[in-house]
Amino acid sequence: MKKVLFLLLSFAGIIPISVIAQQSKNYYLSAEGSDSNDGTEASPWLSLDKISATALQPGDSVFFRKGDRFDGHYIMNGSGTKENPIVITAYGEGDRPIITGEVGESGGGDYREAILVQNEDNLVFDGLEIQNDRLVSRSGVDDTDAFGIWVTATNGIYENYVFQNMSFKDVYAVEPILDRESFDAIQVSGLRVTSNRNTSNNQIKQIKNVEVKDSFFGNLQRFGIQFRASRGNEGIGNDSLNRIMNVHVHDNEFSYNGGTGVLPNGTYNCLIENNLFDHPGSDNDPRMPARGSSIWNIHSINTVMQHNVCLSTRGYLDSYGIHIDKNNVNTFVQYNYMDDCEGGFVEILAGNKNAVYRYNVSLNSGFRQAEWASSNCTIYIYSDRFASGGLDLSDSVFVYNNTVVIDSAFNTTFNVDAKNMFIYNNIFSSTNGSGMGQRLTVIRNNETPFRLTNNLYEGNVSQDWMDADLSPIEGAPRFVDGGQQEEAFLLGERSAALKAGAIIQGPILPGAGEGIFKDLPPYPTTDFYGNPIDFNSGVNIGAYNGAGVVDENGPLNAESDLNSWNIYPNPTDGKIFVSAPSSATGISKVTVLDMQGKIVHFALFDLMKGKRFEFQMSGKKTGLYLMKVENHGMISKRRFILH
Repeated sequence: MKKVLFLLLSFAGIIPISVIAQQSKNYYLSAEGSDSNDGTEASPWLSLDKISATALQPGDSVFFRKGDRFDGHYIMNGSGTKENPIVITAYGEGDRPIITGEVGESGGGDYREAILVQNEDNLVFDGLEIQNDRLVSRSGVDDTDAFGIWVTATNGIYENYVFQNMSFKDVYAVEPILDRESFDAIQVSGLRVTSNRNTSNNQIKQIKNVEVKDSFFGNLQRFGIQFRASRGNEGIGNDSLNRIMNVHVHDNEFSYNGGTGVLPNGTYNCLIENNLFDHPGSDNDPRMPARGSSIWNIHSINTVMQHNVCLSTRGYLDSYGIHIDKNNVNTFVQYNYMDDCEGGFVEILAGNKNAVYRYNVSLNSGFRQAEWASSNCTIYIYSDRFASGGLDLSDSVFVYNNTVVIDSAFNTTFNVDAKNMFIYNNIFSSTNGSGMGQRLTVIRNNETPFRLTNNLYEGNVSQDWMDADLSPIEGAPRFVDGGQQEEAFLLGERSAALKAGAIIQGPILPGAGEGIFKDLPPYPTTDFYGNPIDFNSGVNIGAYNGAGVVDENGPLNAESDLNSWNIYPNPTDGKIFVSAPSSATGISKVTVLDMQGKIVHFALFDLMKGKRFEFQMSGKKTGLYLMKVENHGMISKRRFILH
């Protein structure tokens, strides 16, 4: 970028000043460098102290050498512009460079964060690995805190941050908080974004325009990403100024973290989409609190969580696939796949306005068994009725066109307590010894409209719940292939769910077609699988709105030996090996489908050449896939995770 100094005017006349042109600079760091070097690629610097002391200008870039590790504290020193951001990235060959705050006793104790960005903006972080496993106390730093990167606004409005192709791993506090009563005090995060409380209209403090994409978050004590705005005093700022604004988190993987993947706490316009959440609430490390939904929001306005895959959520409270916490306005949970989530499917807590779950698929979720009957719910809408703060009813709750399936032997609860609830066009399938709503069913409509209608019920679903349905449909949804190990849950041509849905329009998405919501329509135009929604031609019940599918394979053959085909490694980063049973011969047809049931890979393998074969999924999107193998009319299916 060029910086030009123009003429100064003074009472004495015009004073000429020379025009200075300054080119943007590149700075290089290497574990084999020296801070006495000049910071070029041929003569790189060594330490984070050196780059922290260097005032960066718009358009500058900082390069860390791949394969190297840099311990210390990188304090961002300088801001870019929207047109010319400062870029922090990598160079050379090999693994991502690692930046940590781990300096041990000899360095005065481990730093609170590896990288601090305070009151600087227009930044791009690309291709780095961030760690901060704090083991040694540091003066002035709380032993219970640890962050990978902390971005914070303490005295102004700062904007435009991109984090891409990053890896956040192994972030732990010196003293982990494990007391369950103190759970909310745990702030440890891979990436933390905060703004201080607004106390004066003369100095608004805010973060705007944050994008996190194509990154990995794993083995973190609690949060993958935490957005936390302290909002504002009464009469100061407004709904948007008092929140972190315009957040887009997409195409990331969150794996075995001790808590939640993404927490929007005080955001305004937040879109979280196309992410994989694998085992949030993990207890892999004894320092983990082992509790957390994949995503939950609180004190936020206009939040959309869509097209995410949420697998094996764990925890002693909450720990749903995705849940809506307290005091949010306009939250839309749509087009997500949630499987094996301990808490359940829907959790909506107190004080929300326009809370929506639609076009999601939920499988075998809600199996937590505690003395508290509502510890595991198919639908849980809570009002703080029995809390010390008193009743705080959510208003305008919509749960519609979801496919909810339990085919494992456990019972769940329906417990709904809010105003103006609309629960319609859902498939509730409870088979193989399960009991949906059989643990407890409670309905409190608080003298407001409660419209439970046009839901399809299969198997052992609470009679009290079905009796409250204005137009219940009992029968088999006739999922293709019986729904066994089938993520798609497409409807067969004789399904009772076809064109049996009620025509009820849900709430509009504010800001649709603009900003971070530019690609979102005001109302759903497609179902979970991408089929169009047209009220004029009728709608199905459940998350699938296409035509009935002719199941050419027929029902699964019990003799097909479903457990005899093995797939490994699982999860995989691209190459997949398949071993066939000894009974399989000849040509095997292998089809791989994505979460929407679309074919992404097809191949034929001749087992006469060997019982083991392989194929590549490199270049495909991270997520959950289904492999279907057909051999002599018998079909085997296996799910696998691509990361």
